[in-house]
Amino acid sequence: MNHRTNALLAAIMVALIILASSAYIINERQIAVVTQFSRLISTDDEAGLKFKVPFVQNVEFFDARIQRLDVEPERFMTNEKKWLIVDYFVEWRIKDIRTFYTSVQGNFDQASRLLDNMVKENLRGEFVQRSVKEAISQDRGTIMDAASRRISGQAEARYGIEVLGVRLKRVDFSDEIRDRVFDRMRAERERVSKDFRARGQEKSSVIRATAEREAAELLAKAREEADIMRGEADASAAKQYAAAYGADLDFYRYWRSLTAYRDSLGGSTLIVKPDNRYFRYLNNEDSAPLDADTAPAALPAPTIAPVADPVIPAEAAAREKTEDKETVLP
Repeated sequence: MNHRTNALLAAIMVALIILASSAYIINERQIAVVTQFSRLISTDDEAGLKFKVPFVQNVEFFDARIQRLDVEPERFMTNEKKWLIVDYFVEWRIKDIRTFYTSVQGNFDQASRLLDNMVKENLRGEFVQRSVKEAISQDRGTIMDAASRRISGQAEARYGIEVLGVRLKRVDFSDEIRDRVFDRMRAERERVSKDFRARGQEKSSVIRATAEREAAELLAKAREEADIMRGEADASAAKQYAAAYGADLDFYRYWRSLTAYRDSLGGSTLIVKPDNRYFRYLNNEDSAPLDADTAPAALPAPTIAPVADPVIPAEAAAREKTEDKETVLP
């Protein structure tokens, strides 16, 4: 009884071992390759429970998801014999597992190296057909699209790889080109700044000249109006003086004599005869002594000093000239 039980348990264990060796599970992110004595038998990319011949066949699983190939920035030459530093990455995945397995033995590192060489070769051919300006600004998308299509066809045929796209991270100048570009940019900025300064100075000169001209016009107009007003005021003052002095010629002569005394006797030395008519108001020759009782009442001096000689009547003027000739010092 015990012998039968042990035999049954052994049979069950062997069955379980055989079942476990023959069954395998594929998930949605994997592709399975079944080999027999290192020779490819079949492939399977459908998820689920699968079976194989135990102890004879082996199963290898490969990642069916999108892979990303990141490489170091590479130098590419343009048709101007100038170098550009291109930083890029490649997205790819397994398209034909049988070709992939037979070409690179399912080695992802080897597939990445081969794919990188292929991408560099195609990009080198694309950049060498374009100038620096085209590669930097205009044809970047065209370059990547053309390279992606060409690389995808070649990679699928050779390695069973589908290239989803070659993406640019950065396209930069090499050191010598960068220095030249910076010098050119600096010179361009300086030229623009000088142009702005020249325009500003030109506008400043125009504004300053206009302001000076307007100021000169305003000053000339103000001087003209001031001269007109001064002339009118002088004419009005002369008319008023003439009317005031012409009303009493004796007082006018008396006032002028006092003015002459004030101007000439204030610290000056005069050598004249005592009976000279110049001092007629200081003696009794033509009039009474100038004392407190006989001197004429003093009138207040006018508030506006005459600018021109007063206008007096013709008879008074003739008589004044005769008297002035007598009073002028020799």
